[in-house]
Amino acid sequence: MSAESAVREVIARIDAAWRSKQFDGLEQCFHEDAAILGPGYVEYAHGREKCTESYKEFATNAAVLSYSESAHSLRIWENVAVYTFSWEMAYQRDLGPKREAGTDQLVFQLGSLGWQLVWRYIYFAPSA
Repeated sequence: MSAESAVREVIARIDAAWRSKQFDGLEQCFHEDAAILGPGYVEYAHGREKCTESYKEFATNAAVLSYSESAHSLRIWENVAVYTFSWEMAYQRDLGPKREAGTDQLVFQLGSLGWQLVWRYIYFAPSA
């Protein structure tokens, strides 16, 4: 399997978790020291278990009403890959519907367990 196919397989597994509540194999997608950060580089989750739990929490507690992605870019070096894209989403949570847009930047590392996400940065575009 090519490096690109292997990275895209990890991305697909992560997407299946939050979009379809398919959590099998999700934990293996994250490096043991993975981090998810938001605007201002505020840490949302750190470590494999916390990153996995953040996806499960969203999938369990939010109903996605609409979602689209654009401007995909995947760059792969010997043992590092960077995947970026823009997104728009409408979803329902306890406090009512919400609409957001932004970009994601995901960094993967090739190690003894295959390609794993080591760093995710989520940027939320300012509301109109």
